[in-house]
Amino acid sequence: MTHREFPAGKDPAFLFGCGRFRMEPDLLERSAEEILRFGRRPLLVCDDNSHAVAFDKVAASLAAAGVELRELRHNGFCCRDDALAYAETGALEGVDVVLGCGGGVICDFSKCIAHLAGAPLVTIPTSSAQCCAFTPIAVCYTREGRYVSTSHFPLEIASALLDTTVLSRQPPRLLAAGALDAMAKKIELAFWTQLDGMDPAGAAGASAASGIAAAISDFIYADLDAKVDAALADLAKGEPTPTLRDVFFDSIVGAGIVSGIAGGSKQVALAHRFYFFARQRDPATGRRFTHGELVAVGLVMQHAYNGRPDEAAALAARLRGWGLAASVAELGLPVGPGELDACADFISGTKTMKAAVAIDPAAPARLRDALRAVF
Repeated sequence: MTHREFPAGKDPAFLFGCGRFRMEPDLLERSAEEILRFGRRPLLVCDDNSHAVAFDKVAASLAAAGVELRELRHNGFCCRDDALAYAETGALEGVDVVLGCGGGVICDFSKCIAHLAGAPLVTIPTSSAQCCAFTPIAVCYTREGRYVSTSHFPLEIASALLDTTVLSRQPPRLLAAGALDAMAKKIELAFWTQLDGMDPAGAAGASAASGIAAAISDFIYADLDAKVDAALADLAKGEPTPTLRDVFFDSIVGAGIVSGIAGGSKQVALAHRFYFFARQRDPATGRRFTHGELVAVGLVMQHAYNGRPDEAAALAARLRGWGLAASVAELGLPVGPGELDACADFISGTKTMKAAVAIDPAAPARLRDALRAVF
């Protein structure tokens, strides 16, 4: 496979996140010492927001080591056609290390760029609204924001640099979104354990990998459930606190580890299928809301599907208390006649629900009942 081709299908190997990981305050000011482990001709991939947050700090650190930083500014979606277009213009020539600096979209897009450049990738997340800074998987879209497919890259991320000072100044909605996406791992793994005939703790009949992923997701859920409210309050201080550091670690690293152990698939279920429906129904939702905010609405439905209506209602109330959407209408998506059926039909056509139907013929009706929690 040449670097001009993107990997197709799922990688049979387990890829456990990244080779190196650092989480420290003011790390960007010292980032050269980590970046120069991998190359001396770096390219920073960023958008306007992450450029403002990080470029000068990273560039100054590299300049002190005699290295010039090049930049590729991208404000679109994670689109493989865009990545190929940049390659065709020569923007990747001579690059020997790629720095993916930003939120989830940019961290994913930088994986496409690093793959085309044949260079190692160092991720520098500027928010904790994602675990993709720690995983070698990229969710790819058209230029308009419609889902195309997921790329499983053959190499893990070389290094992930979490500057806790930068992360402590992110908007509250991003911190909440990342926590919710990480908490989703436990709730969605419970969907699969029902199908596999094992309990969520990975007991009878569970493989070691599934059991370990479930155990880690249980810890992440409990830890975030206990700390997110305090962490949101701590953001007002603008400096990393122990609670914030725990939330950053759970949301980015912990969730990424679960993804790696679960093989990039079984840690997602109906909540993420709802996310894809929302993006397909109205691609503009990808600009109005983060991945985690859309998944959070799907989690309300996932709780209902899992037979926990009280938890669905409690989560919806918590989302609204944080100023986040908890229903389809609050996302600005259509709720007219037939919209619930359209969503149910979309989710029912996925491998996730086909697996459920094979075990439980009543799964489609159960799905429609669950969707009423958000429609």
